Amino acid sequence: MHIEGQNITANLFQLINQNCTDKSAKARIIQKAILKKFFKASEVIITERENTFHITMKPVLSSAPETEVTLEIPQKHIASLLQDCIKNDPKGRANSSQK
Repeated sequence: MHIEGQNITANLFQLINQNCTDKSAKARIIQKAILKKFFKASEVIITERENTFHITMKPVLSSAPETEVTLEIPQKHIASLLQDCIKNDPKGRANSSQK
């Protein structure tokens, strides 16, 4: 089971590395899904300008419905951000495979 979890995580990280250079709608869906899950966001908007990803998220648990969080991530760091979201997800395969 431990090796299976490692294989799934490695394959997911490879997919993230590939799709971070892809500007397709399919790639954005994967990126948004990871961010939504990790940050518990109801909505994620990703725009790219001048080699920087602008990520705007609306937290689900906010008491004010208009609350937004905006991150600016250099393009070269987006893959590591998404991978860290998976690594640090307490319910994710990365952590359960280390037990």
